[in-house]
Amino acid sequence: MPIGSDTGHGNRGRARSGKLRRFLRAELTAAFYPGMFESPRPAGAAFGALIFFAGLIVGLYAIQPDQLAAPHGPFFQAVAIGALVFGAACLLLRRYFTLLVRSIALCVAAGTITFCVAFADTPAAALSFSTSIIFALIVTYVLLPVTHSVYYSLGFAVSISVALSRHDGMLTSDSIVVLASAVAAMLGLHWLVMSALRSETDDLTRLGNRLSFDRLLAIHLREQTPSTGTTVVLIDLDHFSLTNETRQRSYGDQILVNFADRIAQAFPACVGLSRIGGDEFAFLVPDRDATAVQLSLEALRADVHGFSAGIAVRDVGETQSQLTTRASEALSTAKRSGRGTTRVHGGQYASPAAVGLAIANGEFTVVYQPIIDLDTMRAAGVEALLRWTHPTRGAISPEEFIPLCETSGAMPRLGDWVLETAMTTAAGWTIQAPPGHPPFFVSINASGIELGDPQYAARVLAIQSSSGLARGALKIELTESDYVAEFAAVNDNMAELQAAGVPIAIDDFGTGFSNLARLSEVRANVLKIDRRFISAIGLREADAPLVQSILGLARGLGSSVIAEGIETEVQAEWLRAHGCEYGQGFLFSRPVASADVASACSRIAAGQLAG
Repeated sequence: MPIGSDTGHGNRGRARSGKLRRFLRAELTAAFYPGMFESPRPAGAAFGALIFFAGLIVGLYAIQPDQLAAPHGPFFQAVAIGALVFGAACLLLRRYFTLLVRSIALCVAAGTITFCVAFADTPAAALSFSTSIIFALIVTYVLLPVTHSVYYSLGFAVSISVALSRHDGMLTSDSIVVLASAVAAMLGLHWLVMSALRSETDDLTRLGNRLSFDRLLAIHLREQTPSTGTTVVLIDLDHFSLTNETRQRSYGDQILVNFADRIAQAFPACVGLSRIGGDEFAFLVPDRDATAVQLSLEALRADVHGFSAGIAVRDVGETQSQLTTRASEALSTAKRSGRGTTRVHGGQYASPAAVGLAIANGEFTVVYQPIIDLDTMRAAGVEALLRWTHPTRGAISPEEFIPLCETSGAMPRLGDWVLETAMTTAAGWTIQAPPGHPPFFVSINASGIELGDPQYAARVLAIQSSSGLARGALKIELTESDYVAEFAAVNDNMAELQAAGVPIAIDDFGTGFSNLARLSEVRANVLKIDRRFISAIGLREADAPLVQSILGLARGLGSSVIAEGIETEVQAEWLRAHGCEYGQGFLFSRPVASADVASACSRIAAGQLAG
């Protein structure tokens, strides 16, 4: 459902009530505190120092000669010693000074002040102790969220007033002055804190702004341990400026507000969700890897169309500036890739140097999945698939490391290694293609980064020549989003490869944004139907016409079709009956090592299916 499509009086009423809830949440339950005391360590240090100082003051009062002889002298001495010990403990254990600990510590401090006021020997001494409530209020607003501060402050003021009323000689006016002063101080502090919050709050969405996000990120990174992961996510609404130009501004505002709510629902554990630009949002996701975040973003994209996202996971020792720069680079890559996509910046483990070392250490391998002629049920070729087994991260999914290598600049070197490995390996095979078919081929994936290199086609053809791979035995696959990118270098590379007898295949066809004009202008030799469409065959009749449409489109363009992800004989038979030439999937074979390709092809030719 498109964002901002709510219509009707009922929906407008819900929108107004939602706006009111967001306003009240921002005004009354803001979860920000002044930055320098937000993390446990500085908060514990500040609170401990104040309590220790208060203990010294009470101690000086308790050792006066007249207090030593007073009935409550031992009580004040005990309070002084307790405050000194409590303050020292807060200083020493400041890293544990969480929000819960702060709340308990403030209650203990307020209770101590109340007892000092209640058991002071004279009304004058009680009034002197009662002035400590002002410092308690300041500390409360420094250490706690605004909502908590209001309740705690009112409770402190009432308890002090009750304690003052215990003294027979205390004037009612004195108690009223203390209470009024406390309330006035509370209102003033509340206004100051809310003013500070407004400087970090986006007026439209009531989220934080860039200033807020930068501050919260700095605090989070300061508190992070080496074992704690921090993922920064940047999201940009695609073509939002066009929406503002063609529709009323209020419509665009509603899109932003709705989108902010959708992000909050999709990432309930996110930290610091902020609107950092006109149509750009940012947030942190603690303790989740990039793949998990990507899955959540894809789920969000299924509900909310039209946004690009960039992800960066913090590396050990990385600064805040470096982390946000990588996230921005990932977002820029997503936009350049045709928008509507998510890109992850790999950081150090997918840097060009790290990838080069991984190649040298044999961490990368190429496996091959047979592609079957559905008429003869014999293997016509294979698709080369890259795998990475990292020494510390283990097996890394290509969906994770390929985008990382693209954004880090490591893809050209890795892509050349795959070309050399796959073509050299395929040149050594003696597998025969089905009768009447071109030579047994190897299909190799190319990234958008590689296709954007003006020298890519020349490099591919040079590697094919040096490897001894026969003409017609190579196919190059590119994703649909890369295919629709109308860059001169992409067009030139595809044209040069096709002229040299290297067919071009569009991978995952049907998931991107191809248009007929683009397909007619730069014709692909092969369309590969994405597995999600194939999986529906035999389950939902409503999805079969979509596959039929792609098959009809391919026939009209003169392109052959490969169906990906075939897992059942029902799917294979349906595709064969509807004119699909080729298929691949677990029904026939899983990806296998190069040494096992020949035996896998022989098994398939003998009618022994793997599925």
